[in-house]
Amino acid sequence: MKHIGLDLNQQVWVVQLASPQEAKIVLEQAIRQKRFIQILGENHVEYQGRARSVLTEGERLIILKRDGTLLVHKPSGVEPVNWQPSGATFKVAVKEGKLVLLVNRAKPRETVRITFTKILLIIASNLDDPGEFSMFLTEEEMQRVLSAHPELIENGLRIIRRERQVAPGFIDIYARDSEGRLVIVEIKCRRASREAVLQLQSYLKSLQKETDTHIRGILVAPSLTKGTLGLLEQLGLEFRKIEPQQCYKYIHQTATRRLTEFTENE
Repeated sequence: MKHIGLDLNQQVWVVQLASPQEAKIVLEQAIRQKRFIQILGENHVEYQGRARSVLTEGERLIILKRDGTLLVHKPSGVEPVNWQPSGATFKVAVKEGKLVLLVNRAKPRETVRITFTKILLIIASNLDDPGEFSMFLTEEEMQRVLSAHPELIENGLRIIRRERQVAPGFIDIYARDSEGRLVIVEIKCRRASREAVLQLQSYLKSLQKETDTHIRGILVAPSLTKGTLGLLEQLGLEFRKIEPQQCYKYIHQTATRRLTEFTENE
């Protein structure tokens, strides 16, 4: 691509105000090299698949990721206005003097056709990202989210109270299931051990002294240490795998809700 002024071995390619033919050459090579590609330009977007949509002409950012992910971003807003998850294939062509990007998925069968009337900027990068993402929420934050969204634990679960006190300590969530049975929930934001199971069991035994009805016990955690699941089953307790990421997206909207919106009178 010497005539475009790019070195194939450069980590980052930057092409401004490219013609459709120049853009096609750059993008074909960038797609072959599985580069992280950003295209800024004026375009028209059509989607055909499980539904049909048309995004009329405007200036926006198109992102192509090495795993086959497509994102179409308008100048404002957090979410892409159109997108395809990983696994899509990218093809470029020049038709009637315009650059056309075709994004195809086989299962389900979907096609996104992006027609550029103007190409302002192309950036194609060889990015190296070995980092691992970790998200940390406190148990109190997870408790608040799960109290507001008990369906994350179990459909039909209705919260009676948060932090119900019993002799050994405080139950994180005190609830009823869809059949009217009492349920106590112990929440751990990290891998739960046998100690968490015994803690849940002690709360259940203490509460069981107050009623003749059966009480269910549920341990919520992202994972369990070795042997912990066996102890849960032995004691007749249950486990729900819930990652902090599942709770994180609810954390801000939950903060604005009143507790009375999702609790019932005991």
